[in-house]
Amino acid sequence: HLNFSAGNNENSIEAHIGINGEANLDFLNIPLTIPEMTLPYTTLTTPLVKDFSLWEKTGLKDFLKTTKQSFDLSVKAQYKKNKDEHIIPIPFYAKDFQVLSTPNDIFIPAMGNITYDFSFKSGIITLNTNVGLYNQSDIVAYFLTSSSSVTDALQYKLEGTSSLTRKRGLKLATALSLSNKFVEGNHDSTFSLTKKNMEASVTTSAEVQIPILRMKFKQELNGNTKSKPTVSSSIELTYDLNSTATGTINHKLNLESLTSYFYIESSTKGDIKGSVLSLEYSGTIASEASTYLNSKSTRSSVKLQGASKVDGIWN
Repeated sequence: HLNFSAGNNENSIEAHIGINGEANLDFLNIPLTIPEMTLPYTTLTTPLVKDFSLWEKTGLKDFLKTTKQSFDLSVKAQYKKNKDEHIIPIPFYAKDFQVLSTPNDIFIPAMGNITYDFSFKSGIITLNTNVGLYNQSDIVAYFLTSSSSVTDALQYKLEGTSSLTRKRGLKLATALSLSNKFVEGNHDSTFSLTKKNMEASVTTSAEVQIPILRMKFKQELNGNTKSKPTVSSSIELTYDLNSTATGTINHKLNLESLTSYFYIESSTKGDIKGSVLSLEYSGTIASEASTYLNSKSTRSSVKLQGASKVDGIWN
């Protein structure tokens, strides 16, 4: 069943589509037979597959319960008009003749607000998506997409916003977030530009949890040109490979620059420990490096340290 509507008036333009129906998945009950096949250019032969039921053998029977699946889909888009206008002046020059009436300006309507909404519902999963672009004192973009399901692995939420501020210079701010049973993450960034300074800040974090791996990651980046151009960066990583290997990694970087000199330094530290075949092992590594450069001289230094241990073999 299909529904469609659309409208246009002095305030907005919008359209809506709605579909609901039923999907028949009886074809998944048809047994499949795949004969033996020799892979080209090899001596490998795939095994015979006989009377294989996708519905029975892949778990779809327990997951979907029935081959008759109903669904509802809805899509809506709307544009709200902006009564404001941008004025572009046009000079008109006439030397040898007179014009009784001439347009001196071009009027362009200002951008309005745009929204988009999507939803899909079935017996297995529900999906929703909302997107918006708003032109107000700031320009703001927003989106949200999410799902809900009887299966935790199919549930997620992804959300993001971005805003552009035009007061006292330009400032762009962005935020993203993702959540799921196995992955979570966040991202925040800010970029600003004024007549006297440029500044940036970025932070990203993520966490992964799956049966064979647990991992946390964080990265920060900052920079500005207030008194002198500087950039700093840091990365932190921890991991656990099902207890067979666990460790951390840390990295830092700093940079300074002027017309008279250039300086950069970095450091990295890492460690690991675990066990293989009942043997416990561990290791560490650390490095530091720096460089200073000006018109008269150059200085550099590098330092590296490491250690490792395996029980009963070496230390």
